[in-house]
Amino acid sequence: MRLRLLYRTTVGILLVTTISLAQLTLKPSIQALGRSSPAVPSAPSLLERQARTEKKSVLVAIGYSLILPGLGDLYADNFRTGRYFMGGDVALWITYGGFRSYGRWLKQDAQTFASQHSDANFDGKGDQFSVDLGNFSNVYDYNEAKLRNRQFDLLYDPNSNFAWQWKSDGDRARYKDLRIRGDGVLRNSQFIIGAMVLNRIISAISAARSVSDYNRSVPTLGSWQLRAGVAGGALTAQNLELTLTREF
Repeated sequence: MRLRLLYRTTVGILLVTTISLAQLTLKPSIQALGRSSPAVPSAPSLLERQARTEKKSVLVAIGYSLILPGLGDLYADNFRTGRYFMGGDVALWITYGGFRSYGRWLKQDAQTFASQHSDANFDGKGDQFSVDLGNFSNVYDYNEAKLRNRQFDLLYDPNSNFAWQWKSDGDRARYKDLRIRGDGVLRNSQFIIGAMVLNRIISAISAARSVSDYNRSVPTLGSWQLRAGVAGGALTAQNLELTLTREF
């Protein structure tokens, strides 16, 4: 009971942390959608101006984010956003590990209980044996059911290590409950995998946006621009003017 309570408390904390990180990550995007005009990136500092001399690849940023969420934003000098994706990924991995560990613990506890109360032997057995063990009081009841259904290839040899005999139906029901709960926890861990994939997709979109913002600041830094014009206007033209400027 204490391990179960500790597991639920730990998973609850991790899920709350994951949701909070997701809210922090998506908040800027949600706010941007509510504005009528697109957000204008802030002007880079002097150090950033000196460092930003070449454009960066959107595809590289997306690839980084698919490997490790937040890494693409870091590549685009926007770790203020990327850190939330990284933190979310860490929290999801910890949650996934917790689910897997707890599910395996429940199944191992079920097998230990079955070995003590039915003399069942799980060595070299598959998952189907574990299911059959929880549905029948002994190997003879199981074989009779299979004979009625003419499933002769599914019979167990009563004189082999496939035999079992539960001491009571209560013990069998307890084992079955532990096994089902263990399988359920392991299945639920697959939802965490889905959340990891979603986190990577959102991170890749964010990284692409960060690289676009980064690249918009690169061409004008330290570049020369030549402009031509006519003094006095087109109707009263006096002479041709050429203007050479450089932005720092």
